[in-house]
Amino acid sequence: MKLIFKYIMRYKMILFLNVVAVLFIASGEIGIPLIIGRYVIDNPVSSQNFLFITCALLLLVLCAIIGNLIINFCSAKTASLVFKDLNTDIFEKIQTFSIIEMKKLGVPLLMNCSITCVGQIVNFMASLYRALIVAPIMLIISLILINRIYMVFSYIVLAIIPFLVIIFVCIIFKNYFLSTQKQKVLEQINSKLRENLTGIKVIKTLNTENYECSKFNAINSQYAFLNINLFNSIFSMEPLFYLLLNISIIFTTGFGAYILKLGMPTDFHLGGLYNCINLQYHILYSILNFLLLFTMFPKALVSLRKIEHLLNTKSEIKNNLQYNFDLPKPIVSLEFKNVDFRYDQNDKLILSDINFKVHSSELIALVGSTGSGKSTLINLIPRLIDPTKGCLLINGVDIKLYNLTSLRDKIGVVSQKNILFKGTILSNLAFGKSNADSEEILEFAKIAQSYDFINKTKGKLQEPVSELGSNFSGGQKQRLAITKVLLKKPDIYIFDDSFSALDYQTDLTIRQNLSYLRKDSIIIIVAQRLSSILNADKIIVLDDGRIIDIGKHEELMHRCQIYKNIAFSQKIKEVLN
Repeated sequence: MKLIFKYIMRYKMILFLNVVAVLFIASGEIGIPLIIGRYVIDNPVSSQNFLFITCALLLLVLCAIIGNLIINFCSAKTASLVFKDLNTDIFEKIQTFSIIEMKKLGVPLLMNCSITCVGQIVNFMASLYRALIVAPIMLIISLILINRIYMVFSYIVLAIIPFLVIIFVCIIFKNYFLSTQKQKVLEQINSKLRENLTGIKVIKTLNTENYECSKFNAINSQYAFLNINLFNSIFSMEPLFYLLLNISIIFTTGFGAYILKLGMPTDFHLGGLYNCINLQYHILYSILNFLLLFTMFPKALVSLRKIEHLLNTKSEIKNNLQYNFDLPKPIVSLEFKNVDFRYDQNDKLILSDINFKVHSSELIALVGSTGSGKSTLINLIPRLIDPTKGCLLINGVDIKLYNLTSLRDKIGVVSQKNILFKGTILSNLAFGKSNADSEEILEFAKIAQSYDFINKTKGKLQEPVSELGSNFSGGQKQRLAITKVLLKKPDIYIFDDSFSALDYQTDLTIRQNLSYLRKDSIIIIVAQRLSSILNADKIIVLDDGRIIDIGKHEELMHRCQIYKNIAFSQKIKEVLN
């Protein structure tokens, strides 16, 4: 609950307006029955006081209307502002997570927190305003007034309250259990949908649509069952409330009629009985509002705990508080020193005892079988992950001592899977350099072999890009990604199997065009095709997370069996001959 109040207290002025609005509502909803009871029922309206009573009633009606309008406006505004703040904080927090934290939390949870959980909390907050401000004030005023009219009637309503509380507490506990189960099943639905949409081509190719539908229907049916039970539980509350209210009214009316017949006390009249019934309604309804808040609380609590867990998750990748240097220019060396890495404490080592050094103007290549740790190794350089043991040094200084923004500004990465963001070609390339002009962009596009297909599109640089770049082929996305990194002009270039979707001729042309980068830069290439790295200054052979050998192509062909096997499988020997 601290989290909710933290966001609510940002808007204290709106909170104050709510309190003022409640006083308006109370004066209207309680004042009108009091005037009717005293001046209409007990004392018939005369021509002398008709105008006064009419004006008083109209004024109280106006107060109630104004109060309700203010409180509805304040609730809506606060809920909207908190929704915005929470979503912003969640999104900004996600940006700080490393790959490890993203894997631990999972995409379904992150999506669920940002959409469903925030919505649940905002709905709860809209009710919270009424329950925590309106209900207590109405309850206190009603109890004071009913005691002033005739104390015995307050005992009747107080006798009903425990039954109301017990019934609703049982419903609340049931709702909490159902809400927890419902959220878990909802995450399964989101996960299944995401899996299905991602693998739709495989599903259609293997003709397993019916099997996938049956799996989804099983989860969906479970969700529907929990939802039905939850709604039944919630909708049973109103009839139970009115049952207890009517019991209270029956006892009050019966007892009131009895004492009116006796004529004791002498100052108690029919108007007083009318007011007592109205006040009992306000007392029980105020308690109902408060209890209804707790029926919504289980759903909100489940969501709240997920959001708190996300916001309280500490990112392992952060700036050093004591040292926070900007990266020097130029970068003259990059060194891996006794580096080990595992994703979790109980997992096996993904990288073990990695040691090598690369200098400016050198091109090094990483080769190895699938799962040998190549991509994990390069993820350490821009600090997407941190080593479990050992360190990375740039110009002899541990990269953890450098400012993260400064470090990543000097590194350009072209990943295996290149994603384009919805927008235009220009907006995507602007990630590399926001202030680049069209001439500069097209110049680098020629080097990356993306110029021709950009020029053939109808909009050229303003050509729309669909979500995830679905309107471009894999090769086009790779060439745009290379263009983007070239625009950045970093000191360290990392190409993580970035030429795999290109044909051999395009691959060769791009590599020849990139030869100018070797001056004053470090180039690291993760390659599947050995033909693309034959001219590398160093080739690092990885196997099961360990460095097997380091050398030039000719050296490795003579002494490294793993490298030789890869070369023979790709007929590299024939190419050399």
